[in-house]
This record gives sequence, C-alpha cells and structure tokens, in this order.
Amino acid sequence: MIRISDMIPKSINLKWKLTLWAALLMLCLFFSYTILQYFVIQNWAINHEKQTIQKKMNEVVAYIQEVNFTKSVLESENYLEVLNEKYQMIRIIKENNMPLFTISDEVSENSVAPKNVEKEEFVEVSPNGDRLVVLRKPIKANGFKGTVEIVRNMENFDSLIDQILMLVLFTGLIAIMLSLIGGRLISIQLLKPIHSMISTMKRIKQTGLTERVPVKRQQDEMTELGMMFNELMDDLEKAFHQQQQFVEDASHELKTPLSVIHGHLSLIKRWGKDNPEVLERSIYLSLNETNRLIQLVSELLTLSRVEGSSSRIISKENIHIKSTIEDIIENFQTVNQEFQLMSNLNISHKFTLPMMKRHLVQMVIIILDNAIKYSKDRKIVEINVKESGKKLIIEVKDYGIGIPKEELAFVLNRFYRVDKARSRKQGGNGLGLSIAKRLLDMYQGTIDIDSVYGEWTKVTISIPIE
Repeated sequence: MIRISDMIPKSINLKWKLTLWAALLMLCLFFSYTILQYFVIQNWAINHEKQTIQKKMNEVVAYIQEVNFTKSVLESENYLEVLNEKYQMIRIIKENNMPLFTISDEVSENSVAPKNVEKEEFVEVSPNGDRLVVLRKPIKANGFKGTVEIVRNMENFDSLIDQILMLVLFTGLIAIMLSLIGGRLISIQLLKPIHSMISTMKRIKQTGLTERVPVKRQQDEMTELGMMFNELMDDLEKAFHQQQQFVEDASHELKTPLSVIHGHLSLIKRWGKDNPEVLERSIYLSLNETNRLIQLVSELLTLSRVEGSSSRIISKENIHIKSTIEDIIENFQTVNQEFQLMSNLNISHKFTLPMMKRHLVQMVIIILDNAIKYSKDRKIVEINVKESGKKLIIEVKDYGIGIPKEELAFVLNRFYRVDKARSRKQGGNGLGLSIAKRLLDMYQGTIDIDSVYGEWTKVTISIPIE
C-alpha cells in the first residue's frame, strides 16, 4: 500500500516539503468541500421543486373542488394558464387516460404520457435528456373523476448547479495556486528560527555532552532538529526534573506521617508509661506509619523514574475502607487535638475495595492535611464516606480560607498555590492535590473541588467500585 508520505522523496528540501504538504492539504479540503456543497445544493433544488410542485397541486385541486369546471372548460383552462409557471405543465386527465385539457409552458406534451392514478405519486423521468419531475394526484369532485398531473422541467436548476460547480472548481484552482505560494513563503519564514536553534543546540551539545547519536543519510532539517532537541533537552530536563520532583514529593509526603509518629511518641511520653492501652495503640499506629513511610519512599522513587508515562498498578488488595479511614482520622486527631474531626462513615466494616492501601491512605491524608492547614478560626473538618452509584465517595469539608471561583480550575495543577504567601509560611508547595489526582487516575477515579472563598472548601474523591 502506497502512502502519501512515500510519494515525497526523503531527500527533498524541507521548504518544498512544507509547500507541497500545504498544497495537498488544501486540495483534499477543497474537493471534500466541493463534493459536499454539490450534493447539498442538488438536494436543496430537488426539495424546492417538490415543495413548489406540491403547492401548485394543492392550488389546482382546491380550484377543481370549488367550481364545476366540466361545464366551463374554457374558463377553467384560462385560470389554470394564469396559475401555471414557466418550465411547467398542468394536465387534467380523465378516467380513460385521455387529457381533458393541457396547460404547458416550454414543456412538451409528448414528453410524459398521460396516466390516471388511484393514489398520489411523485416520479422523476428523463425523456430526451431532460430531467422532469412529475406529480400525479387523483381527484373526484362535482361529478368529475380523474387525475391532476403537473410536470416540471429541472433544466433551469440543473443549469444553476452546473454553473455553481464550475465556479467552485475555478475558485478551487486559484486557491491551490495561492496555497503553493503561501506555503513557500511560510516555509521560508518558518525555517529561519529552526536553523538558528540547530546551531545553538550544536554548541550546547559540544560543550555539555560527549555522547553522539548517529544520523542517517538523506535527513532533512526537521529530523535533525528533532534529534538534537530530544537528545539534549530530554536528557537534561529528565535528570533535573526527576531530582526536583523527588525532593518536592518526598518533602510533602513525608511530613504528615512523621508528624503522626511524633504525636504518638509525645502521647506515650505523657500518658503511655502509666496506660498500657495508650502505649500499645500508639506503638501500633506508629509502626503502621513507619511501614507506610518505607513503602512511600519506595513508591516515590518508582514514580520519579516513570514520570511522564502512565502509572501502572502492579498488584491490588481488597482493603477495608472504613477501618483504614478510621485509622487515618485517629492519627490526625492525635496530632491536631485543637481540631474537631466530624466523621460520618456510612459504609459497613466489611466493605472492601480492590486497590493499594497506601494509595488510599495517601489520597485521604493529602486532603485532610490541606483541610487542617488552611482552616481559620472555625477548626472543624467534616469527613463523609458513602457508596453511591457503584462509586466510593469520600468528602472532606473544611471551614477555612476557601478558594476563589476563578482559581478552582487550576488548583490541581502541580505547584499551584492559591495564597502563595500563606502557603509558603505553612509549608505548602502545591504538590498534594496533583499527587492525589495522579493516584486517582490509576483507578479511573476523579477529584472535584467546590469552594466559597473565605467560607469553606469541599473536596470530593470518587472511585469506581467495579
């Protein structure tokens, strides 16, 4: 199978490649538009003729039903002659297929044989090369029984369509010529900065990198530019971005579990020595957070390596949602005793979801951490968990600084912060919600944010159950 790209030699100059591609694209678009326009006009003409001939038929039938034209044929013939139009014939046919009288304007009476019908019919005929539309309708009124026949010549409209087609073809040829000239001018202007970028990249390549990529023969400028760009920018940007991303993600994700461990150790120091239950519970939760830290560091290393590609879930486990979220809330309540965490977990303890537990913990911690971090005087955080429409819904609502309406669309972007000065003081770096969104994408989940600036913010996580 021959491709269009194979028709253009690889060794041809890029300027001419751009020119030819522009002309070819214009040609394809033009012919597609021409064919569509031709059929649209053709259908419009036929429909218009159908409506016109049907309107005339209704007028003729109404006249016949009102008068006894069999006794005044001459008068009826004069009236129908006034009613008739150019390129049209009106004929009244008796039961024996013989015309009672015929009114014609530039339509031959012999072009269509008279025919008596039992029901209305619409046909197209082409005698002697002329395209005619014929409408026949039976009528019975005032003692007369027969058929009204109207024949209309489409030659006028066919001529109009042919003229339009010629006009479109002529303008299309002009458009193709202009596209060749325009493509040439565009290619000349486009390649000026490309040549400059190639020279700059070569200098960077020579002074910064020692490795060389072999270049095939008969390559044009764009291929060379793409190789140089991918070779230089991908290496440098990938290495720099991985290091920066790992530091940002690690600092954001490690802060909360370390605070939880610190809170439990403080709890043990104050009351754990004398209360075995507090001691055992705090040690248990601290160990859980320690294990999560180990897993989290491993995952951050993995995510930093595959950044820019779709994350894949290696394995899943059926986790118990209610108990997992209860542990998270308890940890946050321990660290943030001045807050009131109001939870409504409207699911059973047996409810499970196939996903990695640490991913769910990460997402919920990110949302709760933001809710507490950006709360104001009203230190209340509401957590609602429910099952709705084959989805697990987790809602976290705080009564803090809120988010302006015009910025809601950007809060999921990496490094985006609504109140940059305040976020910087509170340690925010704009990574939390983007990390949560990336994790949700692995499970085809969604995250929605609704807020009233200065009053409240509600974050809703939705994860498909199946």
